[in-house]
Amino acid sequence: MTDTTPSPALPGPPTPEEIEAATRILMRAWAPGLLLPGGHPKTDERANDEDDPDEYCGCAGTDDDGESLGCNCGGGCVCDNCSYSDYARYGRCWTKNCGKKPAFRVVRFGLVDQHVQEPTRLGAVCPHTDGEKHFCTADTVYVAAGPQLQIFDYQPACSIAHAVQLRDTGQQHNTDGRDQYSIEAWTYTPHDRELPTPLPQLRDHLRSAHDSTRFAVKAVATNGDPGYWLTSVRQALALAAWHARRPLEQPDADDADFDDEPSTPVQEEPDWPDAPW
Repeated sequence: MTDTTPSPALPGPPTPEEIEAATRILMRAWAPGLLLPGGHPKTDERANDEDDPDEYCGCAGTDDDGESLGCNCGGGCVCDNCSYSDYARYGRCWTKNCGKKPAFRVVRFGLVDQHVQEPTRLGAVCPHTDGEKHFCTADTVYVAAGPQLQIFDYQPACSIAHAVQLRDTGQQHNTDGRDQYSIEAWTYTPHDRELPTPLPQLRDHLRSAHDSTRFAVKAVATNGDPGYWLTSVRQALALAAWHARRPLEQPDADDADFDDEPSTPVQEEPDWPDAPW
């Protein structure tokens, strides 16, 4: 006999309001010490009274279309505009008169001698003979660990042909033969200014959760208490969940959630005497 009982209807997808409510419950449970986004008084009046760190740095700012008007800062300026300009220059090919979007990069690298160290209070003894050059002290023993690969810098290129030009130019100036060059496929990672919200916040909170998990594992390895770090993991994941449910908005869009969001908890390491890092 055929069963004619109708199957129960599957629940529909949650509404944005239901997702926000569930995320707020998660944040209250996992991050009880943090203020919920939009759940605390506005601080615009106080913020307006604070000095703008970039106000007197010499940057010309941007025009109505968001294009940079240039920067008059001197060397060593670390204002937001200068930091962004220094980062964004890797978003174009460095071959003269090109400037196209890069797909490769020329990496300058070399082999650099490394040393490992151990404190003498743990029983380490200097293995070097009298007259032999070394860096050991009464407190620390240093032993040569052999050469290791170290990357010095890189130059973006839009094509193999332009990458070869950049590599050949670098090799011509490498008179002592210390530096080596390699060409590899590479994609420019957009700056936070170039990303739609909330992607930068989501990435940062997930990175914080990953780092806290790593410290929790190290705590277990040294017979420490991972509870501190697990609390940080939960807080970071709660904040990541909040940002993951938000709609994507272009960098120049008005974002009230961004203004009112709680800051990421400071990831400070406990004062363990035998911590391995």
